[in-house]
Amino acid sequence: MSMPDINVPRRLLLGSTAAAAAGGLLTGFGAGGLRSAEAAAPAQEAPGGPGFRSFYGQYQSGIIDAQQEHAVFAGWDVLWRDGSRKQQLQALLQMLTDDAARLMGGRGVLADTEPEMAQPPSELTLTVGLGQSLLDVAGRGRIAQLPAFAGDELEEQYQQSDLLIQFCSQDPTVLHHAVRAVAKNLRGLARQRFAQAGFMRPMPGRETFRNLFGQVDGVNNPKDQLREQAVFGDGQDSWIANGTTLALRRFEMDLDRWDEVDATGRDFALGRRQADGSPLSGTSVDDPVDLAAVNDLGLPSIAANAHVALAKPSHAAESIHRRGYNFDDGQHAGLLFASYQRDSATSFIPVQQRLAAADALNTWLKPVGSALYAILPGIAEGGYLGEQLFS
Repeated sequence: MSMPDINVPRRLLLGSTAAAAAGGLLTGFGAGGLRSAEAAAPAQEAPGGPGFRSFYGQYQSGIIDAQQEHAVFAGWDVLWRDGSRKQQLQALLQMLTDDAARLMGGRGVLADTEPEMAQPPSELTLTVGLGQSLLDVAGRGRIAQLPAFAGDELEEQYQQSDLLIQFCSQDPTVLHHAVRAVAKNLRGLARQRFAQAGFMRPMPGRETFRNLFGQVDGVNNPKDQLREQAVFGDGQDSWIANGTTLALRRFEMDLDRWDEVDATGRDFALGRRQADGSPLSGTSVDDPVDLAAVNDLGLPSIAANAHVALAKPSHAAESIHRRGYNFDDGQHAGLLFASYQRDSATSFIPVQQRLAAADALNTWLKPVGSALYAILPGIAEGGYLGEQLFS
């Protein structure tokens, strides 16, 4: 696929990072053009304190740190020019590194027309992932793709893209600016496939939130070291050290039909009480899901096809970190199910296959989007996202 003509002189006059990357791609120097732009106006680490999250570190931000209230998952397909695709990818990642570092630091991207909207960053994070197609270009890494699951009614726009950026912030205005600033710099270099916006409100003192079914979502996510192990592994059992994978699924909810279900039916389908999130086998939201528990009639407290029964990991390798968001686009509403795990083949995929085959909630859910991304490792100051792929 060839890339459409780019108005390079205009972008060079603006001094944008996109111009630097495009200039390098057009002349065949790959990342060299971007390096000169970075030298002229280097990105800086975000200052510490409330409202800022560090761009640099062992892992990318926006994964195991506290979940923000607003998010946009944006996907692009790269437009290739003649010449080395590997160099083009390297230049693209360097451009995105500069943009992300600036925005998370409360500054606009180079040639930003609304830099004031980046301040304060309101805990903004940008988390970058690549589809298998771009790993193939880099020549390193293997995550493959998600298989088809029972019940999928996938729409083309919400399927796999080459590139994914997860934008999160506590402020939707700051978030909107960040998404648009990056999208403008990607014009001519990539074609946007989707931009899926979501929201959530954490329950007081907890990491959980209520989804649009009214249910408590995010219960029993792994915590602390168990979370880090489930998401990143030990460097040998993930696709790359300090990297992870993101499975992004878009579920539309039939809220009108859900309204017809009484409280008992809702609790039965989920296996938890809507009122407080406690499992039907216990009395507190923190009680473990006990699939051997029986009720007063001697019947299983939690049905075999209840959501929690099928979602419960059958062994440690199936542990995932859920970081979902509600969505409502005016026509459809539902859940953006974002699952982070070190290896989707041993965790997310077998769990999702069980749910797709028999989950009682499937009556009111329709999967319309599905994609898998290799989330890049974090970097030290002076580095760039994805540099490990080119070393």
